[in-house]
Amino acid sequence: MVKRKQMAETSPKAIPIPPLKQPSKIPNILRFPTLVITSMIVSMAMYSFTSQFGAGDLATVNKRRDEWWEIVGLLAWKATELGIGWWGEYDGWDLASLTMLSHMPYLYLLTTFYAVRPTTMWLGLFVDVASTYLPFSLLRDSSPVHRSEALKSEVANRSILNDLPIKLYTSFLAAAVYGIVIYGSFRSWLPGFLIVHFEGLRDLSGAYEAALPGVTIGFLISGYAAQSFLFMPALGAKPDVHDMQMEDFDPETATLGETVWYNVWGYSKRSRTLIKRTATLVLVSAMQTGLRTIITVEGVELVGAAGWAAMWATAAILVGCSFWWVGDVEGVSN
Repeated sequence: MVKRKQMAETSPKAIPIPPLKQPSKIPNILRFPTLVITSMIVSMAMYSFTSQFGAGDLATVNKRRDEWWEIVGLLAWKATELGIGWWGEYDGWDLASLTMLSHMPYLYLLTTFYAVRPTTMWLGLFVDVASTYLPFSLLRDSSPVHRSEALKSEVANRSILNDLPIKLYTSFLAAAVYGIVIYGSFRSWLPGFLIVHFEGLRDLSGAYEAALPGVTIGFLISGYAAQSFLFMPALGAKPDVHDMQMEDFDPETATLGETVWYNVWGYSKRSRTLIKRTATLVLVSAMQTGLRTIITVEGVELVGAAGWAAMWATAAILVGCSFWWVGDVEGVSN
């Protein structure tokens, strides 16, 4: 027979609760500088290690950066990207996804039209993503949206967030949008635009021989990053004070300013999250692509870099719109 003392020891109430994660000992004022310094150190170390595998490809494409402002500009933009993630309250997965989506266009240009090997592109993406994810994961916990064990009180639509088929469907949707935009550009304005504004192109066959299924498949990883950065956080956003204020809006008693504000920004938390993150993706993608292309690639005109960046920004906008359409269905809470 089991004694009462033994039963008490084996009862659920007697199971020890794991200790909470200890807060960081780094003062708040030093955490962001620590993030920037750590990220840059990791990036330089990893690029130094991987340079033996792809330095030859990039050396024939990249121009010499002799001007101090070019180097300072790239470093300042790197810090700005980290600042957007830090003060935007992103976690490591968010910033890794944003980095993947915003750094892909530059490397895709080199691989498709400058004969840079795909392995070099993927190594560059890996370094860029790892150098942002690792420092963030050390200084900030993952958000409930990216934790499968998150409680219902922490996120909305938890069952949908954890549904693997939905993740795969939305990833493929984003990949298809990217594929259609890029393939459509290949078949229309882009080849002539590149010839005029990109001196030193080595091969345009990537545009003329492209097929839509192959282009779409090539963006499956980007599609997964897009659903992780845009769709999942928007779907998991819980209603806030703004939502309650909008529910109480009365057009008969509201002032002109309140009416204008309601019509401009009277969306649910889910929609506002998707809009803000889509705008962030568009801005970061355009700036990252334009700056890195004009500063590092030999023979590129400013108009050329802007046009290449605009194509990817357009794709990001359409991905955000497609996710808005998918999320606007019955059974999904606001």
